[in-house]
Amino acid sequence: MIKAISIFSLLIAVAVVPTVFAQVSSTSNYAPPECVICVHEWIKNNAGWWADGIIDDGSFVSGIEWLVSNDIIEVPPTAVSGTAESTIPGWVKNTAGWWAGDQISDDDFVNAIQHLIKVGIMAVPQAEKVAVVEKPTYSSSTDSGLATEINQLKSQLAKCDELEKASDAYLCGSKIKDQIEIIEYMMESEKHELGPVHMYYKPSKVTITPDGNSVVELVLGFKNTDSKNQSLYCSGPSSCNIELTDGKKSWIYSANNIPTGRLEMKPDTSHLIKFTFGPPAQRHLDRWDYDASSEYFLEISESYANYKLPLKLTVK
Repeated sequence: MIKAISIFSLLIAVAVVPTVFAQVSSTSNYAPPECVICVHEWIKNNAGWWADGIIDDGSFVSGIEWLVSNDIIEVPPTAVSGTAESTIPGWVKNTAGWWAGDQISDDDFVNAIQHLIKVGIMAVPQAEKVAVVEKPTYSSSTDSGLATEINQLKSQLAKCDELEKASDAYLCGSKIKDQIEIIEYMMESEKHELGPVHMYYKPSKVTITPDGNSVVELVLGFKNTDSKNQSLYCSGPSSCNIELTDGKKSWIYSANNIPTGRLEMKPDTSHLIKFTFGPPAQRHLDRWDYDASSEYFLEISESYANYKLPLKLTVK
């Protein structure tokens, strides 16, 4: 009976409450016309009821599944893990209560929903909407677009060097130098096409530490060739769209440099990110041990592509 009432209340709220969206990454009171991860304000009532025990776990999950499936809550595409769970972790309910009380941001709440999808507690069609990309890779050294871009950047840098004040020259050139470094890395790498996003990768070295831990840092270049923004999501160990896998088992990162859990790529921009796999950041997570006889992939699950990058790993 409680379940029927709670779902009915969600449907009534959809019908009578005006649509209000909040942008996760913004700290401003200004609401942009288009948000990246959107959550209706009125859903906080339902999250609060669940956190207070008024709604049971099954009712909350069913209601959220309906809202996600009907695009009322927008959740980034989330790959379902091979390891299923049957009970909702306590931290997810705590997160819902904190979010209902405006103590945490919308993205923290969405991360909790992603975790429920990932471990199989919540099933929604959006987790299966990812297109599989199977395209050949090739060297980027002959990419005329990259060559043109780096020549333009070097020309801009030369103009910065002509400025009279050293401080002006530094401010002018520092950002351009960073972009040149990114493009140079891309030109030395293999290009992989993930729909409108191009990814660049070079073979990586695995370090075996004196205490027997395997550590590898993967450096990846990304270029958004689309006319709209695209994103790469990885906001925490339990909610990350990038995993290391051997096809049988998956491992999550131990460190990365994605800012605020989301790399937002504007049209025609290039970015360089780093993922480290090794001893896990949390003790309960599985440790990755390099096996030279295994084949490893970096699995990326995003709205624009589901892609397995074959990794070329050698020990230092």
